[in-house]
Amino acid sequence: MTSAAAFRHAMRRVPTGVTVVTTLKEGEPRGITVNAFASVSVDPPSLLICINREARSYLFISSSRVFCVNVLAGDQRRLAEHFSGKVRDRQFAEIAYATDATGAPVLGGTLAHFDCELAHEYQFGSHSIFIGHVVSCGARPGSPLGYFNGGFHDFGIHVE
Repeated sequence: MTSAAAFRHAMRRVPTGVTVVTTLKEGEPRGITVNAFASVSVDPPSLLICINREARSYLFISSSRVFCVNVLAGDQRRLAEHFSGKVRDRQFAEIAYATDATGAPVLGGTLAHFDCELAHEYQFGSHSIFIGHVVSCGARPGSPLGYFNGGFHDFGIHVE
């Protein structure tokens, strides 16, 4: 079996998009930067996210049973860093957002958002895989923020 260090080293070479997954904690908006996100099915519209069960956001998603995946634009590195940091109180004090069907925050300026109701949770290793039924979504043109080799990068891919 491969070592955790070897696995981490190899995974750093896999470019991914960057999202902020938002949810609610007793009506208060919460968020976490996530790059483990993928489409599951078009019929029904669904996706998955992977969240470490030691992250506080894990409990908020699991208990509220709603989440929104916000796909960050190339110029939103500050948001990625903000939600990957240790901001625990008033995470949204100076963050522009709206809400969609579930009430989970939809961040301003993102390339796309997927507003989800939790359909299934699977535990594996240190993480939970949340399958979300997409109840609403939206998108706009722009270039995505990416993550590669331990850092954030504007991928410079403009989507119309």
